[in-house]
Amino acid sequence: MARETDFLDLYKILGLNPGCELAEFKQAYRRRVAVLHPDRRANDHVDTIAAERLQQLTSLYSAAMEFERRHGRLPGAPPVRPPPAEANLSAPPQPPTIQPPPRRSRWLLVVPATIVCIVWLLWGTGWLPGSDEPETAAPSSSPATPIDGVTGQREAAQPAILKLGMDTDAVRAIEGDPALFSGDRWEYGPSWIRFDNGKVADWYSSSLHPLKTATARPTPRHD
Repeated sequence: MARETDFLDLYKILGLNPGCELAEFKQAYRRRVAVLHPDRRANDHVDTIAAERLQQLTSLYSAAMEFERRHGRLPGAPPVRPPPAEANLSAPPQPPTIQPPPRRSRWLLVVPATIVCIVWLLWGTGWLPGSDEPETAAPSSSPATPIDGVTGQREAAQPAILKLGMDTDAVRAIEGDPALFSGDRWEYGPSWIRFDNGKVADWYSSSLHPLKTATARPTPRHD
């Protein structure tokens, strides 16, 4: 590579100062080559001198480009300074702070348990929000019967077995509502109960859906 003084001569030939921009350096070189090129100086008595200067210029320019490729700057330009180091680089990095997981509030457990208890109590009473009110047994149409001399108290228990002559309220209390009303006959699946003037007159208790009776068919009454 040429000496530093040769690069100073190169800058003088190009009319530039050390430290100029690379684009400016290349443009000045092309202009100088165009002036010294033999095609521009035909029939001139100094063609030999111009050819020697052109050869010297090309050699110096090639050396300058090689310098720039290796060092990232033109010869004679100040070196590129590295970016300033950040402060406290010697200090060890601090580990990230790990936040403990948030503790679940006791209310998150108490509230669901309370809701379950309320639903269980409402289910036991037969009433839930949005459902119909619990059904109550219809009062018997028979007059109040005094018990132990106290008027207005009714019998403590309804008959548990279906009998002839019972009214519809008593039958409903024992068997519940029928699956189908067919005229004067209430059907409970394959079983049925027939009424005559609102009184039980006949029934049939099937083994597939037995009625609460002692026999499959009623025993005829003898008045």
